[in-house]
Amino acid sequence: MRELETVCHLVLFLPVFALPVFWFFPFETALPAYLVILGVSLFIYFKIFKAMRQQVLTGREGIVGKKGLVIEDIDPEGKIQYASEIWNAKTNGNRFSKGEHVRICGIKRLMLQVEKLSNI
Repeated sequence: MRELETVCHLVLFLPVFALPVFWFFPFETALPAYLVILGVSLFIYFKIFKAMRQQVLTGREGIVGKKGLVIEDIDPEGKIQYASEIWNAKTNGNRFSKGEHVRICGIKRLMLQVEKLSNI
């Protein structure tokens, strides 16, 4: 895995690694080649920064606040479906029937904490 991280970081230095093209080719040939490499590098940088700014889609951060469908009555425990997965769910004092939608408000071990879905 460490090797993959090293290779990934080497991509960031692509314009620097391309500088020797000026030593081996005439300026008229080297400049367009270098500009193409620079353009590709800028495109890759743009994609990297865009990916880094995306909202978290997995784990606890990706589940909390989302909507789930009750597939087994919750009183106080039952089951819900979220993103094609079936989860154990628990609520504090509320009762939810099969077919209702709930909001996931937390996770404790492998048990989702759910509450009434507000229509705000």
